[in-house]
Amino acid sequence: MKIYKTKSYWIDKKNKGYFKSGEISSINSNEIVVKTLFSGISYGTEKLVYSGKVPKSQRNLMKCPYQEGDFGNDIKYGYINVGKVVDGDKSYLGNNIFSLYPHQDFYKIPSNEALIIPNKIPLSRCLLIPNLETAINAVWDTLPSAGDRILVIGAGIVGLLTAYLIDKIPGVNLFIVDKDPSKRKITKKLGIKFLDTIPKKFDARFIYECTGDHRILNSLKNNITVNSTICVLSWYGDKKSDIALGENFFSKRAKLIMSQVSKISPSRCDVTNQDRRKIALGILDASNDLDHLIEKKYVKFNDLDKFFSDRKNHNNFLCKVVKY
Repeated sequence: MKIYKTKSYWIDKKNKGYFKSGEISSINSNEIVVKTLFSGISYGTEKLVYSGKVPKSQRNLMKCPYQEGDFGNDIKYGYINVGKVVDGDKSYLGNNIFSLYPHQDFYKIPSNEALIIPNKIPLSRCLLIPNLETAINAVWDTLPSAGDRILVIGAGIVGLLTAYLIDKIPGVNLFIVDKDPSKRKITKKLGIKFLDTIPKKFDARFIYECTGDHRILNSLKNNITVNSTICVLSWYGDKKSDIALGENFFSKRAKLIMSQVSKISPSRCDVTNQDRRKIALGILDASNDLDHLIEKKYVKFNDLDKFFSDRKNHNNFLCKVVKY
């Protein structure tokens, strides 16, 4: 029986990380051992975990599938992993796969929880899968169609992917809005129209809130038309938003919905999480443009703690790649 030595990244309660050694043994026929090639940093979420700011009321929701430890104590966290199967289930052996595993160099999972990546898709592009699933879920939650006027507020990864999907629908009139004018460059590469302020005279059928800023909601009231839907993809934690529900929100029968990726949209109740993941992979297969969302400068696995502790990394919105 072969034993694999492992090295994983852990957070020491808050604002400090370290590496822990372990080992893998006793591989069953329905399990695989994966050598990590890349992991991705879901920066907004992982920074909350690193800094110890996950509210107690949200700790169950924030758990990831292969998390070890608990929020508020030492914890191994993360959920974006691309690697190569080096042992176990022979039908997977030698394939590159995506899984929801934290930052660790070798790991073991049931083979049915791995998504095989076709050879023609660049591996680093597959790190977009979780955020692309979030965008897909938002589209299912709202079902935009031809002729709709649409605003996406916030040009981070989730906002860009949401805008990218919806802008492919014929006949939509879509703008993505971000106060950082430098993001115009990336939206241009994706073929998406960009504004650096919320337009005063643009009534939108759908508004997608992707800024992560709980204060933004009330500023959207002037963009509501009759029966508008505001779809919130941001996670505000325990922060509270002030919304003037008695103004346009009421008179124009606006809907405010929360789109959360851990549960499939009711409009697609026959679809599983694995089905949605395969749909995301198919989109990535056909979307070379999305390579523009991948950070060109990789973070070395051994430098993960340096990355999280360095404040100059806080404003970079592209997908951050950890190389092993």
